[in-house]
Amino acid sequence: MPIYTFKNKKTNEVYDKIMTYDELQLYVKDKDIEQIFKINITRYSDNGGYKDQFTDWAASSKIDGKGDFNPQGKAKTDDDKRNEEKNIKNKN
Repeated sequence: MPIYTFKNKKTNEVYDKIMTYDELQLYVKDKDIEQIFKINITRYSDNGGYKDQFTDWAASSKIDGKGDFNPQGKAKTDDDKRNEEKNIKNKN
């Protein structure tokens, strides 16, 4: 079930509740309850690789050039990895 965040307008308490969408619709009808919308970001790491660089690039408000994502260093895309595997298989 989804987790929703709410604020009690009387006490200013912010809290999370797990409930169904139907329960949510009833819960927010209370005039003292306000639903808080936030983005939950799960962090992961591939030690400075493609995913980390993309996450940092996507979170940045600075746009360079055409706004294209260009990984730097040793970062490899999934296509790069597939091509390497094909080359290894072809050599054998």
